[in-house]
Amino acid sequence: MQNHTARQAPAIASRESIHDLRNLFGVVASAGHMLDDELPADRRTLLLDAIEDAALRGGRLTTKLLTQDGPDRTTDIVDATCHLAALMPLICALAGRHVEVHTDLSNDRLPVRLDLAGLDAAILELVANARAALLSPGTILIRTKRIGTRALLTVADTGRGMSRAELARASRECNTPSASGTGLGRVRGFARSARGRLRIRSREGRGTVVSLNLPLVLKLASVEPAVPPVRRNHSAEETGHEERQPVTA
Repeated sequence: MQNHTARQAPAIASRESIHDLRNLFGVVASAGHMLDDELPADRRTLLLDAIEDAALRGGRLTTKLLTQDGPDRTTDIVDATCHLAALMPLICALAGRHVEVHTDLSNDRLPVRLDLAGLDAAILELVANARAALLSPGTILIRTKRIGTRALLTVADTGRGMSRAELARASRECNTPSASGTGLGRVRGFARSARGRLRIRSREGRGTVVSLNLPLVLKLASVEPAVPPVRRNHSAEETGHEERQPVTA
C-alpha cells in the first residue's frame, strides 16, 4: 500500500503542475488580448510584467516537471498582504478585460508560513473559477484581513453563484482527495498543508466567496502597518458581499 502511495505522489504532483501551467497560459492569453486595446502606458506595463512573470513561473514549473521524482514542498514565511499585492498583475491579467478587480488589503502585518508556489497556484485557481462564474462583466474582490491569530485571504465574485446542489458537489470536491490534484480539492489540499482551512460561501444569483483561513506566525505578527494603505474604493454592496453568504463548507 505504501509503495502504491509513493508511486501515486509524483503523478499527482505532475498533474498539479500541468493544471498550474494551464492557468499561467490563461494569464498570457488574456494579457495578450488586452494589449490589443488602447491602453495607458502604466496599464500596458503592468500587462507586460504579468506576461513576463507568467513565463518565468511556467519555466520553473516545466523544469520541476522534468526533474522532480516526487512532491517537493518548501515553506517560507511571507506577509500575505504584501505577497498578494505583488501578485495583482497576474490576477488582473487572468481576470480579463471585462472584469473589474477590486482589492481590500489589510494594513496589519500578516506573516504566514507556507509553500509560496502553492499559495500562488491556489489564488490563481480561485480567480480563474471566479472569472468563469461571471455571466456578464462583473467584479472580483481580493481581500486580506486579520482575525485574531488568523489571516483571512478571500476571493469573492459577483457571478451567478451556486445552487444548493452545486454547493453540495463543491463541498464534496473540497473534502475528498482529488485524484487529479486539481480544482477546489487542490486548493483545500494547499490549505491543509499550511495548517489552514478553506471555506466556501455562495448564493444563487448573488455570487460566491471563497476564503483561506491561515494561522499567523505570532512572533512576527504585530498591529503596526506592514504596507501603505492599498484599499481601492468599492461599493457598499461589495463590502457586504461576504457577510451575507451562507457558510457551506
